[in-house]
Amino acid sequence: MSGFLGAKEVLTTDRVKEILRKKEYSFLEEKVNLLEVREDSLLLKISFLIEHKKRMISIEEKEPIVVPFKDFKVEDWGDGVRKIADIQ
Repeated sequence: MSGFLGAKEVLTTDRVKEILRKKEYSFLEEKVNLLEVREDSLLLKISFLIEHKKRMISIEEKEPIVVPFKDFKVEDWGDGVRKIADIQ
């Protein structure tokens, strides 16, 4: 029985991927947490919160990601007005 408002959408991981791909959400929050700084890498946890048809959907990694520090671009922005130099 679907009621007078219609059937409620059943979400699957494939449907959530489609919602993200087609940008069918009205709200998106992206969050990256720095969990640990290792000798040559960073340990990160990434999560997203989206609103789709008045439903909040949380997407987060099961396990943290290890990203080598060399994969990041590091810049010196001094007082924050303009970039001064790249940091090697």
